[in-house]
Amino acid sequence: MACQPATRPAAPPALAPRFFALLRAGDSVYAQKQGYQSFAQAQRYYDSAQTLARRSQDTLLLAEAAFAQGRIYDAWNRQPHKTVAYFEQAATLFARLPAQWRRYYYARFLVAHAYDKVPDSLHAVRTLRQLRAELLREPTTRLRQVPSTVEMALTATEVRNYPLADSLLRQLTRRSWVRNDPQTYDYLDHYYLVQARLAVLHRRQSASPFLDSLRRVYRVGRNPFDREYYGQNLATLYARAGRYPEAYAYLARTKRLSDSLTNGPGAAQMRQALLRAESRAGQERQAADLIRSRTLLGLSLALAIISLLSFYLARQRRLASERAVALAQANQDLDEKVAQVELLNKEIQHRVKNNLHMVFSLLQMQERRTENAEVLEQLQAARLRVESIAALHNQLLAGRPDGPLDLSAFLKELISAVVNCLANEQHVVTHLLTEDVQLPPNGYVALSLILNEWVTNSIKYARPVGERLELTVRVRNQPGLVRIDYADNGLPPTTTAAAPEPGLGSQIIGLLSRQLGATLRTLPAHPYHYELLIPHGAEN
Repeated sequence: MACQPATRPAAPPALAPRFFALLRAGDSVYAQKQGYQSFAQAQRYYDSAQTLARRSQDTLLLAEAAFAQGRIYDAWNRQPHKTVAYFEQAATLFARLPAQWRRYYYARFLVAHAYDKVPDSLHAVRTLRQLRAELLREPTTRLRQVPSTVEMALTATEVRNYPLADSLLRQLTRRSWVRNDPQTYDYLDHYYLVQARLAVLHRRQSASPFLDSLRRVYRVGRNPFDREYYGQNLATLYARAGRYPEAYAYLARTKRLSDSLTNGPGAAQMRQALLRAESRAGQERQAADLIRSRTLLGLSLALAIISLLSFYLARQRRLASERAVALAQANQDLDEKVAQVELLNKEIQHRVKNNLHMVFSLLQMQERRTENAEVLEQLQAARLRVESIAALHNQLLAGRPDGPLDLSAFLKELISAVVNCLANEQHVVTHLLTEDVQLPPNGYVALSLILNEWVTNSIKYARPVGERLELTVRVRNQPGLVRIDYADNGLPPTTTAAAPEPGLGSQIIGLLSRQLGATLRTLPAHPYHYELLIPHGAEN
C-alpha cells in the first residue's frame, strides 16, 4: 500500500513559496489515488519542486523534495532500494532541523516501511526498534502528536514480528489518540488491521470484532488502491481463521481489482514519469559539475592542447598507412590464437568437471562401503569439499564468460548441499544476505571451502536455542575490503560442554585465510561465530 503524504509545514517567507505550492499541488493529485495516472501526474509537480530545491540548496526544501521522491517510488513499488535511499536522505536532512521533529519521525518510520518492501526484515525490525527507543524518551504531550506509531506497528506485522507490533501499540499509543486523517494516513483503519492481524495470526483466534471493523473499512474504501489492500488482508485473515468461503470471495474481488490497476495505462505513464525525473536529475547534476570544473586556464591552455593534438594527429596519419598491413595480419593471427585458446579452455573445463564428478562419485561409493563411523565422517567431509569446488565450477560455467559470478545463488547451492548431506532430521534455516561484491580471482574457491567447514561445524556441534538450527551468512562491502560474517543460533560452549579441539577443518580454514591475505576473527564467547575480512586486490 503506497504511503500517504503527511501535513506539509507552512512555507517560511524566505524559502521559495513556489516550491511548497508545487508540493501541495502534487499532494492533491497523489491523494486521489485513482490509479497510476495519479502518481505519474503528481511526479511532474514533484520534479519541478526538486529542481527549485537543488537551486536553493536549502535544507528544508531538499528534505521535502527527497521525501516526495521517496513517496513516488513507494507508490510505484518496483525499486524499493531507491525508496529506502530517498527516505534515508529525507530523515537525515530533517534531523538537522529541530522544528521538523514530526517530519523526522515520519521519515524514519518510512525507512522501515521501505525495508519491508525490499524485503529486508532484519533492517526493518532494527529501524523500528531504534525508533521506538527514541520515541519512548519523548514526553506524552509530544508522543500524542506522532500518529505514525500505528504505522510502525503495521510494518512490524508485515515482517511477522507480532510481539514487536503488540509492544508498539501498548507503549506508544492509545486507542483514544487514533483518528483517520483524510490528508495523511487512515490511522484508525490501520489500527483495526493491526489488531485483526494480532488476533488471528498471533493469538490464533478465529473471530474478532476487529475483523468486522476491517470489513466496514473495505466497504467504504475511498480509492481502488485502498480496496485492493484491505481486500488482500481480509482474504488472508479469513483463510488463516479457517473461514474459507469469505476468504475466497475477497480474494476473487481483489484479483479483479489488481488486474485492472496493473494492466491499465497508468502503469506505463508512471514508469515514463520516473524515467523522465531521473534523466532530468542526471542532466542537472552534469550541468552543475561542468560549471564547477571550469578554471582560470582559459583559452591559452585550450590552444596549447589543440596545437599538441594537431601535431600528434599529423604524425599518426603518416604512420597509419605503414601500420595498416601489419596490423591486419596481426589481427588475423590473434583471432586464430583466440579461437584455439577458447577451444582449449572448453576442453579443460569439460575435463575438470568430469574429474570432479569422478572424485565425488568415488568418495560416495567409499562412504557406502565403510561401516567405521570415524572413516565415514572423514569421507563425508572430503566429499563436501569436492562438492563445494564442483558447485563453484558449475556456477562459473553457467554464467556469462565475461560476467560476474552470481554469489547469492552459489552460496545457496553450497549451503543446501552441506545441509542435505549432514542435517538428517534436523530443521535448518538459512538467512543469506549478500551485496554485489567482487572477490579476488581465485577467492571463490577458498570462500566455498571455508563456508563448507563453517556450516559443517554448526550442524555437528551447535546446540540451538530452539528446535531449529539457524545459520546467518552476510557478505557486504566495506572500504578496502569484503566482509563476511557467519553465525549460528547455537549456545556458546560451557565448561562442561567445551568446543571440540581444532582439527583438519580448522587447519583448512586458517590456511585458506592466509592464502587470501584475509583476517579471520572468532568471537571470544562463541567458537562458531566468525568474521572474515578479505582485502581488495588480494591474490590467492
